[in-house]
Amino acid sequence: MEELEKKLGYRFKDRELLRTALTHKSYNEGGRNHGLDNERLEFLGDSVIGLAITDAVYRRGRDLREGDLAKLRAHLVSSKVLFRVAKTLGLGGHLLLGRGEEKNDGRRNAKIVSSCLEALIGAAYLDSGFAAAAGIVHELFREILDGLIADELRINDYKSELQELIQKHRNILPVYKVMGESGKPPDTVFRVAVFLDGAEIGSGSGHNRREAEQEAALLALRNIGNFIHFEKLSETFFGEKPKN
Repeated sequence: MEELEKKLGYRFKDRELLRTALTHKSYNEGGRNHGLDNERLEFLGDSVIGLAITDAVYRRGRDLREGDLAKLRAHLVSSKVLFRVAKTLGLGGHLLLGRGEEKNDGRRNAKIVSSCLEALIGAAYLDSGFAAAAGIVHELFREILDGLIADELRINDYKSELQELIQKHRNILPVYKVMGESGKPPDTVFRVAVFLDGAEIGSGSGHNRREAEQEAALLALRNIGNFIHFEKLSETFFGEKPKN
């Protein structure tokens, strides 16, 4: 158990909590362990991990919209990711299993191992409170979270995509202008339009300028449709055929 604590970066004050977190219900076959298992801790840990992950994606994904944050959270708390994180701890090797689960290769069973991770976080919460448990979660998921946030920002960076597409065909840049604001902070809504050679090619709105610019760029990209050649793009935006 000390090896596991070292990987967690946390030492339990109540050693029985840790033992219970590692105990699968199958271990109590024959009346061992006085009927204690990790199912209740799993229930608690599921909620603790959910809140800790929500806190992490909210704080670190400052440029992401609500939908993107929700998608990140759902992925991070999925059993697939929980199992991946649990394997980095070698958690399967620390499980207390019954003979039947041992024969069924329970130490590599994704459901059993990921549930144990949840129980472990639930135990840390009871042992030292939310801040300590959340700290463990943030560290365990840090690398995965960093990669996912970077991917989301790249995937949803419509401004860069629009600029790259335009510059493949012309040596000019799109220009973004705030066309108006409505409402009072923090409910102010910005309306932004994107222009190319003085002509508006898309507009969008959002609760900050970046959101509105991204939406404007996305609309411009949608206006382009499947056109590949910039000459055809000019026809789409300006309603005129390219000059020879």
